[in-house]
Amino acid sequence: MANRTHKETIQAKIDKLEVQISKMQEKTVALQDQQDKLQEELKAAEKAEKEAAEKAKMEEIMKAVKKSGKSLDEIMQFLSNN
Repeated sequence: MANRTHKETIQAKIDKLEVQISKMQEKTVALQDQQDKLQEELKAAEKAEKEAAEKAKMEEIMKAVKKSGKSLDEIMQFLSNN
């Protein structure tokens, strides 16, 4: 009888560990989902940063074009020759 009780005790410990493992796996999945969302947010932020930098460059180019006093045709011809 004592042997059976010992087996039951061991099985109860195993069952408890399985429950804990299951909870950890669920938490791992939730954390992976959170990580994926943050990576998407980071990509979006990097894209927005790149677009803002490109816009700033275009504004600088437009300032230089206006300051040069050249016509659009002259600028386009210059750019196509180089």
